[in-house]
Amino acid sequence: MMKELKEKIEAVLDIKCDALYLHDQILGGPTEAYGEIEKKFEELVDRFYEDNGEAIKERQYKTARNNYEYFMVLIEQLLNTYPEQTLKDKQESRERK
Repeated sequence: MMKELKEKIEAVLDIKCDALYLHDQILGGPTEAYGEIEKKFEELVDRFYEDNGEAIKERQYKTARNNYEYFMVLIEQLLNTYPEQTLKDKQESRERK
């Protein structure tokens, strides 16, 4: 369970890094590239939702596709739940012994 959780956290962190990179491209890149960057961002949000749909609602996903700041908040909220889940898993494991 711990390995699976670690892989999920790493996948979310990868998405976060990609989102930050895309945001930097929008801020510093030419305006004609905006459409392509926007498409990549939407694909990133789609991937996040596919991987973590159990943790976020469809309404949140749809909002995140059009709102970078909101998407980053969703990522942080999800990452903040992982330490709690890790602690809960450890406690359940001890109880089984």
